[in-house]
Amino acid sequence: MLFMPPAQVAEPSAPAPVLNFDLMGALDRAKAENPMLQAAKARVEERRGLITTTRADALPQVNVVADYTRTRDVSILNSGMGAMLQHPEDLVYPRNFFTTQAAISQPLFYWGKLGTAVEVAKMGEREAQFSYTTAELDTLHGVALSYINVLMCQAELEVVQTRLRTAEQFLSDVKSKLEAQTATELDRLRAESEYLAVVPENLQADANHKRAIELLNGQLGLDPKTPLKLAGLGAPDAKTPAGVERSELAQYQQQEAMYQANDKIIKADLRPKVDFNASYGYQANHSNDLFQTPYDTWKVNINMRIPLFDGLRTSGRRSQNRAQLEQVRQARMDKERSIAVEKSTAERELQKAFAFFDAARKAYDASLEALRNSRESYEQGLITSLDLLQAERTERQQESQRRRAELGIWSAIFNHRRALGLPPL
Repeated sequence: MLFMPPAQVAEPSAPAPVLNFDLMGALDRAKAENPMLQAAKARVEERRGLITTTRADALPQVNVVADYTRTRDVSILNSGMGAMLQHPEDLVYPRNFFTTQAAISQPLFYWGKLGTAVEVAKMGEREAQFSYTTAELDTLHGVALSYINVLMCQAELEVVQTRLRTAEQFLSDVKSKLEAQTATELDRLRAESEYLAVVPENLQADANHKRAIELLNGQLGLDPKTPLKLAGLGAPDAKTPAGVERSELAQYQQQEAMYQANDKIIKADLRPKVDFNASYGYQANHSNDLFQTPYDTWKVNINMRIPLFDGLRTSGRRSQNRAQLEQVRQARMDKERSIAVEKSTAERELQKAFAFFDAARKAYDASLEALRNSRESYEQGLITSLDLLQAERTERQQESQRRRAELGIWSAIFNHRRALGLPPL
């Protein structure tokens, strides 16, 4: 008989600790861990490295060359003098050459091409910085809006759960009254219908809350299942801040400057260029003669290259550069118009959010007073328990509306600050 070992039961893993965040802490976390921001920061570092690479073209290039060559040159046999020799093979035996040499090359005059190229590389770094600023603002405002969405879903869930508990308690009370024959079967059916209507709303609100937390976790660089506990935002401030230049426009302006400078670089390829080259070293037939006199050799040379015809390649490059410049210019103009619309829309939405909150607050106060009167009337036997339940449900709905309106002000504030080129806080 075979004895099988008992199956190993995996121990349940410990629940992940709950992370507490306020809005500023969430924004700081996103700055440090958001993958899109890290990619934008790496792009800035790439442009900085490009500056060093471009500057190297304007600096001296120094090389040390060590070479060994074994060759057999028969060109003398094909000359007139070789035909006159009786034993020409003595002149064409293989020979060894050992060379050790240091060489230096330095561009002297390129019509400003090298210096302009360095400036374009520096402009590229600034353009990447503006791109990083845009990515940072988009990320931080995305985190802020996701933070508000979690609070909204949480508020909605709390309201629905309160309604669910109220409906459950109401159903229990009606059942007790039915047993005491102080309520009818119709009252029980109404109470049960009210309870069953809230159950799917509770499930939907819970699913929305979990999804909102998962989205926020993704933006914070956390595991989607990480439980979060978020602090409230408090009362919103009605002050309107002063805006700054949008980084998107500054990025387009920097790109325009880069294309304009690139035209100077392209035109420089049509003009003469002057280089300086020098070398010093030793060349000998035997390695023992290296670094010995008179086997030292040197050369100094100043070279000027004058381009005459390149098949219209430079002309085509200039046309392409002008077309790209015009594309960027038109994109900048379109962005300016869209930003103007975004600002005016954000201002209207901010005013509407404050007005909506004021109306929601008044509606909640009215529903709260109506609930108080309904409870007094119920105690006096003037209304039924179903009427009281309706009043409680209305009060909960108005409370949810008020809280959502308050968070809507924060959302409008964040959108307005984004339109002004400012971070959420």
